[in-house]
Amino acid sequence: MMTTIGRSKAVMQYGKIELSGFLAWIIWLFVHIYYLIGFKNKLFVFMQWAWSYFTLKKGERLILNREWRTLPKGD
Repeated sequence: MMTTIGRSKAVMQYGKIELSGFLAWIIWLFVHIYYLIGFKNKLFVFMQWAWSYFTLKKGERLILNREWRTLPKGD
C-alpha cells in the first residue's frame, strides 16, 4: 500500500516494511512510472513530474463546465 501525503512525503507498507517521508515518496514515483505502458509515456510523465516539482507549479485541476451529464450504458 502506498499513498502520497504532500510534497515530497508519502507513506508505504509492503509486508512488514513500513516507510514514510521522502524515501517512500521516491519509491511511489518510480512504482507509478514503472507501471505505465511504453518508454515514451514513462519518459514524458517523468519529465512532467520533474518540471512541476522543480518549478513549484501545480497541475490544473479545475472543472469549468457546471453542466454534468451521465453517459448512457454502452458508451
